[in-house]
Amino acid sequence: MSDKKMPQPNADRATSGGRGETDPNKIISLKLKALYSSVEQEGIPDRFLDLLEQLDEAERVQSKKDGGNE
Repeated sequence: MSDKKMPQPNADRATSGGRGETDPNKIISLKLKALYSSVEQEGIPDRFLDLLEQLDEAERVQSKKDGGNE
């Protein structure tokens, strides 16, 4: 067998408290939180808002047809 060592992950990629920990779950968690945060900051597309309004209108019309008993 060869004496080659496995490459060590970079400690600076996702450290916990600056201690240089490289827990894969921590790395994934931090990246998912960053992604969620960026998506959360995005606005709602106009097309999606239009579709929601159409759905609301269809529900109002259906409610009136059913006599408003829902």
